[in-house]
Amino acid sequence: MVNITMDEKDWIEKAHRAKSLGKLEEAIAAYREALAANPRNRPVMEEMGDIYYELGRHAEALSMYDAALAEEPRNLMVLYKKGYTLRKVHRCEEAIRCFDAALSLDPDFLYALNDKGYCLNEMERYSEAVACFDRSLSISPRNIRVLASKGIALRETGRLEESLECFDSALELNAINAFVYYQKSLTLRAMGKTKEADECIARINFPWSEKGIHK
Repeated sequence: MVNITMDEKDWIEKAHRAKSLGKLEEAIAAYREALAANPRNRPVMEEMGDIYYELGRHAEALSMYDAALAEEPRNLMVLYKKGYTLRKVHRCEEAIRCFDAALSLDPDFLYALNDKGYCLNEMERYSEAVACFDRSLSISPRNIRVLASKGIALRETGRLEESLECFDSALELNAINAFVYYQKSLTLRAMGKTKEADECIARINFPWSEKGIHK
């Protein structure tokens, strides 16, 4: 029987097929073979990083993104993916450095801009977060998550009226968003508006009440 050696292209095609079928470990094994054939294949490194992230193997994902960046340091998406992974493992300072590197390449790159803001919120650097969210909303004003995150940051800096405006703007876009109603209730309580805060919580529990079905 003749052994047929698969080349780099064959291994990549096998990996793609396995990934499309949800066979992620099989895909990783095939990508490893592709890298053995060509150790400088940056797209394969990125694909492996993505799969490791999906599997929750964050350290291995970061290792592959680092390898990809060693080949192409100014790759916008890999910089973002590395930052996103770092944020997920609560390494926010490092994540922000990745997002800043991505934003130095494209100042309007919303994924990096938004995630930098989320990191800053998590680090309680709320004024800096507001600046990120303002920049993002100037580009994409209908992003509910960014509006809500800005509302949280404003509340934490004592800018309660502005915080309330953010949550109201978010609810104009999605009138049944439970997370936004909850955050709005916290701002209302901070303003001493207990009755209105309770009404927000009631909207979470009974979202149909406005139509008179529940009294």
